Formats: sequence, structure tokens, C-alpha cells
Amino acid sequence: MTESFVEHPIIREKAVERRSYQERIAGQCLKVNTLVCLPTGLGKTVVAALVVAERLKLFPNGRVIIMAPTRPLTLQHYKTFIKLLAVDSDDMVAITGVTPPAQRVDLWNKRVVFSTPQVVMNDLITKRLQLRDVVLLVFDEAHRAVGDYAYAFIGPQYAREPNSLILGLTASPGSTREAIEEVCRNLHIRQVEARTISSPDVKPYVGGLEVIWKSIVLPQIFHDTRHGFQEFLREQVRAAQKLGTLTQIVPDRVKIRDILEARQSIRQLRTSTAVSKEELRAVSSGLYSCIHAIKAIELLETQGFSSLNKHIESLKTKMNTRPSSALRKMMDHEQVQRSLLLVNAAMKEGIDHPKIGELTKELKEALEKGARRIMVFTNYRSTAAKLLETANSLPGISAVRLVGQLTKGEDKGLSQKEQATALEQFKQGIYNVLVATQIGEEGLDIAECDEVIFYDNVPSAIRFIQRRGRTGRKGPGKATILMAVGTRDEAYHWIARRKERTMMDALRNIEITSKTAREQPRLEEFKEEKEQPQKTDVTIIVDSREGSSPTVKELSKLNLSIRMESLMAADFILSDRVAVERKTVDDLASSVMDGRLFDQLATMRNSYQLSILLVEGDKDVSARGISPESLAGAVASVLVDYQIPVVSTKNPEQTALLLYSIARREQIKERREPRVRAERKPASVEELQEFIVAGLPHIDAVRSRDLLKRFETVENVFTASKEKLSEVEGIGQKISERIREILTTKYREEDEK
Repeated sequence: MTESFVEHPIIREKAVERRSYQERIAGQCLKVNTLVCLPTGLGKTVVAALVVAERLKLFPNGRVIIMAPTRPLTLQHYKTFIKLLAVDSDDMVAITGVTPPAQRVDLWNKRVVFSTPQVVMNDLITKRLQLRDVVLLVFDEAHRAVGDYAYAFIGPQYAREPNSLILGLTASPGSTREAIEEVCRNLHIRQVEARTISSPDVKPYVGGLEVIWKSIVLPQIFHDTRHGFQEFLREQVRAAQKLGTLTQIVPDRVKIRDILEARQSIRQLRTSTAVSKEELRAVSSGLYSCIHAIKAIELLETQGFSSLNKHIESLKTKMNTRPSSALRKMMDHEQVQRSLLLVNAAMKEGIDHPKIGELTKELKEALEKGARRIMVFTNYRSTAAKLLETANSLPGISAVRLVGQLTKGEDKGLSQKEQATALEQFKQGIYNVLVATQIGEEGLDIAECDEVIFYDNVPSAIRFIQRRGRTGRKGPGKATILMAVGTRDEAYHWIARRKERTMMDALRNIEITSKTAREQPRLEEFKEEKEQPQKTDVTIIVDSREGSSPTVKELSKLNLSIRMESLMAADFILSDRVAVERKTVDDLASSVMDGRLFDQLATMRNSYQLSILLVEGDKDVSARGISPESLAGAVASVLVDYQIPVVSTKNPEQTALLLYSIARREQIKERREPRVRAERKPASVEELQEFIVAGLPHIDAVRSRDLLKRFETVENVFTASKEKLSEVEGIGQKISERIREILTTKYREEDEK
């Protein structure tokens, strides 16, 4: 096949190899909001570049924003697009969480912006970012656009704009039709373009992929060790089944999700059963300890004795530092004790997982056949360290580890710079084996591998596809999957394969449906246009720690102004006298138990005339870790002792509407602007002076200091004419008039109004 390149005024010369399927997909993406599903290595980034170039050509004054879930991936896209696009590098910028908010306002005006979704969402909420002249929004790893993830908020916000076009990119959009449809719904996707390495227009460009499964039989000591943990699990599950929970679960197949759901059911039983609280507490504690037992079995089956031993040692340390009845229940169990003795015996004899021997054999064979780069995947950092040591002990192998930034105990994480260095050295051939945890699966630009080896498996179609996609992109590739027979290893693999088939079937159906229905406008699109709230002059000050909460997302949909600040008192400030502390039902319970609630309310009451405690969530659901009586007593104290009203809302949408209504009444009708007031008394005369002047309308700490520098005393500030006030930088005519109005208007008590 003769090599040719894309010719476009905004694509650099000979920067993009021409591939018919990429051009065909890009052409469809320019017509309507599209989700592009391509396996890793087939050029999702190139498709995006083609679409970006054409949109910039059609809209010379338009802007494009390209989002990726992580900072390294965002920076990677930035560097890649600089090489691909014929756009002045000064007109392209990467914005992440390390970019100060004050600087971001101007940076959003660049022609092509690369950013993380959290930053985009925060700046949309605070109105630092406007989307009106954005002509394309790219969502990389679009399968994340579910639940409360920032993508799900940004999509509907942008879809309202007149020249909006959305492009979603993913290697695997979800395991079920429902999951894929949720992504499409949240991103307002009207069309799906999907390809696999078997698609007719893709086949000429890929090298083929061979997938081999290697079954490994575990020695008897593994089964004997597992038996003790299984017996403990059976005992705890049967105790829960007597209470009517986990009735459909086979004890040997119980999952952590089942355990968490059962514990929630037991919490609800506290108010609706004759069973004693002591028995309920004992069963709940036993179930919690099952989480440790399930993890122990998984480590034994899929990783080996060394990983299991590290887990056990960490549990012992935890018991010594933070005594736990649930943990002790498992560790002191007779059957578990026998398993722990077997673990010690295995460690003394140097027994570990037989997959290590199989991995060694596979690495040697791959090198003998001429493999230049091999990638090994594992779920656990401790296993990655052991596999690295094993690989580097083999002749002809130079291995490096790729893990996340977080340091876990003595296992030090890798900084982003260290990660980038490892990947570059792997690409250059300095290392020929890369041992990676989950960080190596998604997004990062990793050199084409001749073979990938799954040391363990994952029950996720998305992760399975991402791992496999690291090989077979350009030349022939091989994926070797190690499976311990009769274990979670084997079960996870077949679950992932089944989910992959389900996903591909769903994709085909959705792709066909979208192409027949894309010209038909949807009812919700008309509904969204009509339901756009009218913009008001209402401002709500929000504690910066609430920035990513669903409530703030709902507030931003009301088109009011949101100001993020670090607040000492309250979560929301609605005027100079009204503040609100928001709690979910669970958060209310935990704050009662640790004493935070009353400290927070005391601070808020001392700072604001009208303080409100807002409880969000279903009040009929039992709160975690506290009896209904105790919770009711705490609420009674808030009402009677603190004289703070308690208001309930069902969900974030109701909360946002209530906050907006109060703020609108205060600010529009009563002309009371939101003001940050702290209960902490200033420590010096200067601070007290600044504190007093900052109480004037529109005057923050900076303007307060500027006024005092200009007029020297508080008295001079208060007696200055509006003309003199307006001479101070940042104090215009409107602010000076408002200050004089407040200072000269006769006070009237509330009952006189």
C-alpha cells in the first residue's frame, strides 16, 4: 500500500498518514454529535485532529476544547496536536488543576485548549469559562460520561450552544446497551461510529492479533489455604441469611458488592425487626470482616503467597494501631488460623504462584522469537514489584515498572515525570519489558508491543480491551492470558469476554439505530431550549470543598453566579445574613458521632443572623452507624438549643432550587448581598480595621486594605464622599453610591418594615 498523507490547510504537511476509515469516520463526525469507538492504536486521536482542523477552517473565530480524564493524558494530547495541527503554538494551551484560577480566564480564549474535565466543570460553574464560541468539544475516554463524573455535567451545558458539536472518543464505551445509552444520553450523542480490527475498512492497516489462553493448575497447598477463608465466609453469610439477607447468594460466590448491600439492609432492619440490636451488630460486623476474607482469597488465587502474606501483615498492623472487632473476628477464627499457618509454611519453603514460572517461560520464548517490546499487566503494585524482579533476573531482559503516583507504605509511586521517562525509554528500547498496573491500560501513549501478557484478569470488558489493544496495531501481535484453573482468575476472564460480546452486539444495534434516527430531532432537545432559566443577578458563595458536589452542578444550571471561596462557616452563603450548612443523611450521622456538627453550627450561628441546616436525602433511610433515636436527639438539639431551623430536601435538584429561591428573595427583594463573615476575632487592630471595612457592600479583603491605605482610618473611610471613594482602584461609581447609601440610611428594626 502506497503511503500518502492528508492534505488540509490546518493539518501540518506529512503529519497524518491517510487512512480511508479515519477520513470516513471524521466526515460523519462533522455532521452530528458522534461517539467514535475504535480499539487502542487505530487512531482515535487522528480522527479528532481531522475533525478539529475542519471545524477551525469552517469557524475561523471559533475555539475548540479537548478534554482528557488525567493531567498526563491532557499534556500528551497537547504535545501530539502541536505536531499535527498547523496552528500557532501560542494559540494552543493545556489547562489543568495546577493552573491558577485567575490565570485560566484568559487562557480559555486560546484557539485550541486541552484540559481535564474537572477544571472545565469548575470554571463553567464559576462562569470563568463561556462556551458560546466553542465550535467543538472533544471528550476523550468518553465511556466515563456516566453518574456524577464531570463529563455528564459538561455535555448538556455545551449542547445548548448554537454552534455546538460534540465528539466522544473511546476504545470501549460500556459493557451493556444501557451503559452505552447512558453515555450517549449524557453527551447528547446522535450517532455512533464503531470499528474493530476485523472491520473491512480497518483490516488493511492492522497486523493481526493472536490470543492464547494458558491454564495453570494450582498445587494442593493453595486449595488448603483457601479452605480456611472460605469456611469463615460461609459461616458469616449463613448468619446473614438467617436475617433474610443474601438469600439468593451461594456462600462460596459472595462478592464485596453483595456484602455492602447486605450491611445496608441490616441497618434498615434496626427499626423494623424484633431481632436485638446486639445480634444485628454482630452479623453486620461479621459481614464487614468478609471483605478482608474475599480479598485474601483473590490474592491467593491470582497473585500468590507473597502478595497474600503482605496483605495479612498489613491487617495485623491495622489491628495493632486501630483495633477492630470485625477484623479480629476473622483473624482469630479457627479455620483462618490454620490458613495463616499454611501461608507461613509456604513463605518459608519459597512457594509462590506457578504463574510466575509460566511468565518466565513466556518471556524467554518471546525474546527467542524476536520480540522487541513486551508488556506485562497485573492488578497489584506488590505483584508488579515481584514480577519486575523476576524479569530482570532473566538474561537478555531489561524491565521497568509503570505504576501510579500514590506511595503505598514502602512501595513508592512514580511521579508523572518518572512515568514519562519510563515510557520513553521503553519506546527507545532501553527497556524491553514494561510491567504495568492499571495506569498502563487507559490513554497513555505506549509504544507498540510485540506481545502483552495478562498475569491476572479483570471482570471488565473495557479494561480487557484496553490491555489487549497494546499489541497488534501495526504488525502481528500476541496476547497471552494466564489463568489459574477454578479460580477468580478464570471467572474474571470469561466475564470480561462475555461483556465484550454483549458490548459489541449493543454497539452494532445502537449504531444502526442512530443512523436511521439521527435526522429526527428529539423531544428533550426542544424541552431543554424551552426550560432555560432566565438569568438573574443572584450570586451564591459556595465553599470550595463543595465545588464538585451534585448540588453545585444543579445550581449552575440555574444560570446564577457562583463564587467559590474557602469558608470557615457554612457551605453556602445566600446573603449577608443567611448561611446554609448542607449535610447528606450519612454525613449528618457521621458529623453527629464525631462532634463536627455542633462545632460547625456554632461557628455559623455566631457569624450569620439566619443559619439553616439543610439535610439532603431520603430521611426514611437509616443513617450509617447511628440509631434513629440518637439522630432525632441531635436534630432536636439543633432546633431547640441552637435555634437553627432544619430543612429537608430529597435530592440535589431540590436543594439547588431551595438555595436559589432563598438567595433570590434576599438579594433581589431585600437587597442583601452575600457576604463572607467569619466568627474568628481579628488578632490585631489592623485586622479588626480591615474586618470592619470589609463589612461594607462589595468590599473584600483586598479593597478593604486599599481603602484604609487611602483614608488611613476607619472613620475617614466611613465619612468619605462617594467622589473620594470612587478614586480608589476597584471602587467605581455604583459601589461608592451603595456604600454611602448603607452608611447614611436610617436604621429601622425588622418589625417596623
